[in-house]
Amino acid sequence: MRNVFLVIIFLIVSICLQIEDGGGVFAQQLSFSSQYYTNLFVTNPAFTGNGTTINAFITHRSQWVSVPGSPQTSYITVDGPMDAKNLGLGLKIYTYTTDLLSRMGAFATYSYKIKINEKSNLNLGLAMGMLDNKIDYAKAVVHDVNDPYLLQQQQTKAIFSADFGVVYTMNTLEVGFAVPQVLANKIKYGNLKGDDSYYNLSRHYQGTIKYQLDVIKEKGITAYPLIMVRSVNGAPLQFDINAVVDWKKTGWFGITYHSGYAVAVSAGIRYKSLSLGYAYDIGMSKIKTYTGGSTEFLLGYTFNKKDPFIIDTTRGDIWAEQIQSNSALIKPEDYEDAYWKSLNKNVDQHKIYTTIVNAVLSGKVQAYDLITDSPLTVNQVQAFLNKANGTKSKGNKKVTEKDLSKIRMNEKWVFDKGRFTLTKQVTRIDLLIKRLDESGQYTGDDRPLFYVKLKR
Repeated sequence: MRNVFLVIIFLIVSICLQIEDGGGVFAQQLSFSSQYYTNLFVTNPAFTGNGTTINAFITHRSQWVSVPGSPQTSYITVDGPMDAKNLGLGLKIYTYTTDLLSRMGAFATYSYKIKINEKSNLNLGLAMGMLDNKIDYAKAVVHDVNDPYLLQQQQTKAIFSADFGVVYTMNTLEVGFAVPQVLANKIKYGNLKGDDSYYNLSRHYQGTIKYQLDVIKEKGITAYPLIMVRSVNGAPLQFDINAVVDWKKTGWFGITYHSGYAVAVSAGIRYKSLSLGYAYDIGMSKIKTYTGGSTEFLLGYTFNKKDPFIIDTTRGDIWAEQIQSNSALIKPEDYEDAYWKSLNKNVDQHKIYTTIVNAVLSGKVQAYDLITDSPLTVNQVQAFLNKANGTKSKGNKKVTEKDLSKIRMNEKWVFDKGRFTLTKQVTRIDLLIKRLDESGQYTGDDRPLFYVKLKR
């Protein structure tokens, strides 16, 4: 796994430093941002739907506010995971205007997750859409008003474009690489003289690396550095260094260093599903007195998935506040096969185990000790999973779903007299595994692993 990680790092660095053939000088054509860390989807299509919720964002950036005709960028994005496994879909619409040049783009994005192992994933992303480029000569300030180009007033050209991206994740480490304008199209413009000129959509290269740390885990406070490197033929290599503190339920604060350009201070607040952010760039160049700063506003909304079904106890009688049911996964020797299968019909042992364990190891669900009822840290759970027999021995091996011996559930039963129906809600799931001897053989007894609580 270490070799895979090193290969990906090498590819990102190599491609970011690559220079295109063909000559010519190209300015960087992609929009700039100081809050992209809140919505990495705008920088790399491989981040499409890389979570459990549907997210919508609106952003607007005014760069160099003291300069007439300075760049203005607006974004609208929506992305989220599909019910189908490992898929993400999104939509990105943006406008970019700077003096007499303007552009509008609309892209559909897609991502696919490849699971490497329990800790690592590889996401592939593709964005495809149309770019509408306009040159408005009426905005030009020139000495020769009879220039034939000015008689055109404006020209608008639409062209197909695509972006490609890949993201590798390992626990809380994310390494990404993206190629915006991967087709490197040329847009053809004409004039009254019959001459043709071309606007080149230069291929860009972007690499990112992010590592998230828990500051106060129980309060959802994390911190992470995020580095982005940008490369395009004809322009100096650019990089950003971001330092961000994020409080999941409250908001975030970040400082960004844009190489050779500015230091940005950004902050945001969250209220329920709504988020609001603001960033201000403090210029570092020699002309900062004349250009002024840059401002950026962000508005976001999260469409959370519906909570698990909650029983309305006001409509019926509670027959049982807690009932414990067991599903034994190891057939007793005196049970016939047909009878055993009738007791455990369609029990997806792999799905139950991997869903619960992955949720616990990712920090989304809290695990508890079956004996003491005390909360377990992720490291403690990982230690349990690394020892199937509970002791270090020659027969020691990691726990898998094949080691499960019993799944135990606590249930709440409610009877609805009006509809004459009985419904139940699972409130807790216990996982028990086989107890092994020092040689790694099953002793016939169970060993508690941990339990999780379900939302009510």
